[in-house]
Amino acid sequence: MTRTRRVRFFKAQVENKPGALLAITRRLQEKHIGLVGLWAYSLDRSTGELYVVPARPEKLRRLWRSDGILQEEGVGFWLSGGNRTGALNKTLDALANAGVNIDCIDAIAHGKEHGSFIWVDPANLDKAVQALKAR
Repeated sequence: MTRTRRVRFFKAQVENKPGALLAITRRLQEKHIGLVGLWAYSLDRSTGELYVVPARPEKLRRLWRSDGILQEEGVGFWLSGGNRTGALNKTLDALANAGVNIDCIDAIAHGKEHGSFIWVDPANLDKAVQALKAR
């Protein structure tokens, strides 16, 4: 069975250079801010984007606001459950039937478990919450 819960994500722009991400993750460690998920990618030769889902959103919000790097905050969904063929199909079916398009999805399996983060357009958030029975 797949468990679904709403999560808060945060976005920051970072320099696209060696050690930039390390500096941010060290700062998170220093402030005891644990993460549930992290994604980073380059936009061009000088700029990258970082998305994180913190275990305690209020701590990250305060830190990134004080550091001046918080660019965006939003809500997504974190799915987890047993790793089996077609594990995401029930979720994808529920969203499709509710008329909710997925803006972004990231999924991974490790051993007997799978996990996925899904982002939808904020205008469709309430429909997605209902379709996924997310808490």
